[in-house]
Amino acid sequence: MRLHHAVVPLAATAAVLSVTPLTAQAAPEAGQDVPAGITVSTERTSDREVRAYWTPARLRAAAASPVDVTALKQRARTQEPTADSATEHGAPAVAASHAAAPATKPARTSYATTDAATATTAAATEISVSQEVPYTTAPQYSLVGRLFFKQPDGSDHSCSAAVIVSNNRNTLWTAGHCVHAGDGSGSAGFYTMTEFIPGYRDGSGPYGSWTIKSKVVNNEWMDSGDMEDADYAAVVLNDHPTWGKLQDNVGAFGYTFTENLTDHAEVYAAGYPGKGYNRTDLTGERMMYCSGNTVDAGSWNPFDDRMSMDCDMGEGSSGGPWIEGKNSSDPRIIGAVSHHESDASGNRISDDQFSSEHDSKAGNTISTANGIS
Repeated sequence: MRLHHAVVPLAATAAVLSVTPLTAQAAPEAGQDVPAGITVSTERTSDREVRAYWTPARLRAAAASPVDVTALKQRARTQEPTADSATEHGAPAVAASHAAAPATKPARTSYATTDAATATTAAATEISVSQEVPYTTAPQYSLVGRLFFKQPDGSDHSCSAAVIVSNNRNTLWTAGHCVHAGDGSGSAGFYTMTEFIPGYRDGSGPYGSWTIKSKVVNNEWMDSGDMEDADYAAVVLNDHPTWGKLQDNVGAFGYTFTENLTDHAEVYAAGYPGKGYNRTDLTGERMMYCSGNTVDAGSWNPFDDRMSMDCDMGEGSSGGPWIEGKNSSDPRIIGAVSHHESDASGNRISDDQFSSEHDSKAGNTISTANGIS
């Protein structure tokens, strides 16, 4: 029997699959139309409180404790959304089947030390056994980082995330299970005390830390933990007390979200795995990467448009970006690390890694984030 684990859970026709993640609230701007099926949650804790909470010891502990999607699924679905903590509007959803934006370079050269258009590791060769990203000479160390948060039960955990180009110049792209439990608990399922450290390595990072203002998720993830179609989220940051907007300082990946497009060439996956397929050396303290082609994960099922690639990164890499064109001047996010397959005992059965389909619903998600200043 196969189970999906996030690296998150899935449904299969003939077998039950378990997924494991690779592992407070801001309202929409006044007058902002949020598409139907999207929820915006605002972090109520202040920037100062969040920074004080994440001591070096807590960071290390959370880095060693990536989200466990199986535990999320076991949470009782007894809590309902409340009007003052999460907002869902009924504006029409985006009809377009394609949402895209180009990457951008840093606006501030005094802060940034890397360039999104400069690559130091080749992506042409397939690399399914993850390797460490060179510190800090690779662009991933400014655009990818570790996301830390507190779950509703009070426990601290972590995921991966990446800077995505946005109108507010302060947005991350990550997995839905890195923002909300996906258990139908409404606003009570959102994580709090969220902090992002770009280029995290061994308890700190070269670019400081950034706290969270708002989280934008698809209701299909929030209500039922849908990993095939909705395990992604946008996270809007607070301005840094000194440096302002993150995108201005380090640049941002572009994105291409397209209906029914699963096959991409030379995709680069980056994240912070604490576990991996047949690996005992991963701690979540170092950024790792894989590269290769993506394929249709459910070619036998016309309703399953997940993407799959060979990559042994596991829990902790959840939310890390799948990037097309990393070695070009316009690297774009086309997916996010979501889950892998495991047997009934929780043992991973292959090096396959999966991303939810990134289609018009993903486009609605980033479009909503664009409306938050």
